[in-house]
Amino acid sequence: MLKISYSKSLLVACGTLGLTLAAAAPASAQLERALDVAKSSTAQSQSAQRQVDSADDAAGSMKREYLAVLQQKDNVELFVKQQDVFLESQSSELSSLRLQLDTVEQTKQNMTPMMLRMVIALEDSVESDLPFRLAERRGRLDRLKSFMGDPSVTPAEQYRQILNAYKIEVSYGQQLDAYEDSHPSDPTRFVNYVRYGRVAFLYITKDESEMGRFNMETRQWDEVTASEAPGVRRAMRVALKESAPEMVVAPVVIGGN
Repeated sequence: MLKISYSKSLLVACGTLGLTLAAAAPASAQLERALDVAKSSTAQSQSAQRQVDSADDAAGSMKREYLAVLQQKDNVELFVKQQDVFLESQSSELSSLRLQLDTVEQTKQNMTPMMLRMVIALEDSVESDLPFRLAERRGRLDRLKSFMGDPSVTPAEQYRQILNAYKIEVSYGQQLDAYEDSHPSDPTRFVNYVRYGRVAFLYITKDESEMGRFNMETRQWDEVTASEAPGVRRAMRVALKESAPEMVVAPVVIGGN
């Protein structure tokens, strides 16, 4: 009897365990499915978040691009306005240049006769002046005439040369000058000339036995008096830098005497 009872008990226990295992099997499967669902949901959430982040990045990138385009637009507008100012300035300058070009020929036509008159006036002044350094001064006038007849020399250069010649002539009136040249009436003899600016012009022979003074009124050479000779000698030494500078008296003609 006892053996039978144990067998029944064992059967009952086995049956109970079977029921328990049978009942546990669906719960485990449900847990696995729940975990799978959670994993899937998490993956979907992460994917959705990545899509949101990507959309945010795209939106931020588009916004930055939009702002950059706006900045570039402002820069272009500013550049265009600046170019408009430059164009207006250049337009005014072009108008001024056109006006100047229109007057260039007229200016050249007016300058040429004026410069020719200046050369003629200078030549007349040299020929009517004291006859000092005539070869040098006439040579300068010949060069001026050559410049005026040379088409390769610009009007500006011609005018510069004329002004320079005038300046040199003006400077002669401020100098005490001495130099050697041929005798006024005997080209075979050489004498020393001394000039007191444009006040007086004299010559002295090498042996100082003869002295002459140019008379502007008669255009002739007058003899220097004995009382004037020492002053002439001093002026000659000062002009030749053989003596220290000092005040010298110029012998001049007064009232034709």
